[in-house]
Amino acid sequence: MARTAPPPVQALNGAAVPQNHLAPTGLESVAMTALASYDLPEPLHVTPIGVLNNSVHEVTAGEGSRYALRLHRPGARHSDHTLAELTFLADVHARLAAECITVPTPVPTADGRLLVSLTLPQKESGGASVEAHCDLLTWVDGKVHRPGGGLGAHGVYQLGRALAHLHRAAENYMPPAGFTLPTWDAAAMFTAEHSPYNSGPIGEFLSGEDLALFETVAEQTAAIFMELGNDSKSFGLIHNDFILGNCHTVRRRPHSWNVGILDFDDCGWGHYLYDLAPVMGNLSDYPHFEELRQAFLTGYRIVRSLPEELETHLPVLMAARHASQCLWAAGLARRPGTQELDTTDHITYRMTEVRRCLDLGR
Repeated sequence: MARTAPPPVQALNGAAVPQNHLAPTGLESVAMTALASYDLPEPLHVTPIGVLNNSVHEVTAGEGSRYALRLHRPGARHSDHTLAELTFLADVHARLAAECITVPTPVPTADGRLLVSLTLPQKESGGASVEAHCDLLTWVDGKVHRPGGGLGAHGVYQLGRALAHLHRAAENYMPPAGFTLPTWDAAAMFTAEHSPYNSGPIGEFLSGEDLALFETVAEQTAAIFMELGNDSKSFGLIHNDFILGNCHTVRRRPHSWNVGILDFDDCGWGHYLYDLAPVMGNLSDYPHFEELRQAFLTGYRIVRSLPEELETHLPVLMAARHASQCLWAAGLARRPGTQELDTTDHITYRMTEVRRCLDLGR
């Protein structure tokens, strides 16, 4: 499900790469082939960071300029969605930078494109080729901090403020022609046929009490979304994966922070309140959660309105985040290529967290 507009005018190139598609072996060669489309100073050094939805590489160019190169796994994401993400980041980064918030911004190729298309032979299908795409982003400085590891209540306050500024930017954003992203409603989050994760049936991974709980959370989430409505104050472009692991923080002075927000791969149309759920789930792991929760919400409210009565929905939405990630894991398991995820263990963990989050609301 997506809000669509006429097709984008940017075309992709078709550089052929003789590698098994996005498998770990040869990824550096694939990355170097992709980088040939960019006008970067030599020498180029490529270091793999991780392989999951994407193969992500750190690129160092010339005298030390740093970038992130994403090679998107075939079937994981439509290229139009990636292009919309990049367009949004290019359009809002200056406004966010004025508030000491950094987001990665796309680096165009030498001829002005934001995406590069790669034709990758697929060994397991007898040499048939598949299409993949990649992009290059500016590097976001800083590192991930967590409570007990350099992130206190003031830092959490800054994360809440940063997310609110991102939502303000989204509220004022006018998408150009060709802009299309998934819609993260309850159907997309919980049903295989509508899931942007291309998950396939969830019954292979969930059964019995877990499946019944998954369906209950789906129903409760749909009811909350209906209550919130789809007006511009409640519904818009969301990050959809705002977790501690996607936030880089740099302390400039004792009471001043720069916040970097990474990984907009899952951005799309959704409810702003739901965008608070992933990081709330992270913070709830810590014994002083109530203090951290209040700090985050205070930081958010210093920028953007959040009625207190909506807080009662957060435990269910936190559970919804964990439950929806079961579809993500199922989709990842069904896509070819080496995975860095034990699907069964991951889904077991997610359903345990679903129960814990629901208990917070009782």
